[in-house]
Amino acid sequence: MSETAEQVSKVSAESGVRLIGRIKWFDTVKGYGFVVPESVEGMVLNQDVMMHVSCLRDYGENSADEGARIVCDIVERERGWQVLNIIEMDRPKTAVLRDRGEAMVFERAVVKWFNAAQGFGFVNRMGDPADIFIHISVMRKAGLDTLETGMELDIVTGSGQKGENVLFIKK
Repeated sequence: MSETAEQVSKVSAESGVRLIGRIKWFDTVKGYGFVVPESVEGMVLNQDVMMHVSCLRDYGENSADEGARIVCDIVERERGWQVLNIIEMDRPKTAVLRDRGEAMVFERAVVKWFNAAQGFGFVNRMGDPADIFIHISVMRKAGLDTLETGMELDIVTGSGQKGENVLFIKK
């Protein structure tokens, strides 16, 4: 049996524990992200759970929005808790807009600061001092390698758990 077939049969033999939580972040370039548990069947879990892009693809999506609600099965493996499969998840906001045939409304913004090592920063709408959070995963989805202070961007925003954040950047 090949290593891949062996892994597939091992995964299909695993039974997971049901988790309800929220997406902490997901980076499509890295191919993984994390889920913050809100409730886990039969146990208390006080750590984030890693989610690989393959789980999203098996569910029919390629990305996940910060703060999106998720119901999934998880398993404990050598490197910690991981999502085994997704039962239910809020659709990514950009996918919902696209499916409805609605155009995304872009706004002009300027980068206030961005720290690539930390993976986040803030932008401001032109003439508006209110900070809008931007995660490195959004930047990478747009194919951008770096963001510099003062750089102008066309963005789509939305509400996350911690306030307004950038959902999409137009190249």
